[in-house]
Amino acid sequence: MGYRVEHHFNRRYGANRRDVVLLRTETGWQVLGREGGAEGREVTHYFDEQADARRMLQRMLDAVPPELSSWAKMSPTRTETR
Repeated sequence: MGYRVEHHFNRRYGANRRDVVLLRTETGWQVLGREGGAEGREVTHYFDEQADARRMLQRMLDAVPPELSSWAKMSPTRTETR
């Protein structure tokens, strides 16, 4: 079980949807990036330190083209981690 600390969503759907999620796990931190919604491509980065995870989260947000980066911060919730 993990805790979703932050979830950013670019207010788009379908192929243009982007999600960037910061998760706290029992063993460290994860930053998950998803392109294209639930069935889209996904990448996960693992970190021991929160500061490193937050830097990656910001890099992933900054990497999205400006026309797709109208970010909304979702409310944190408990979630299953993979």
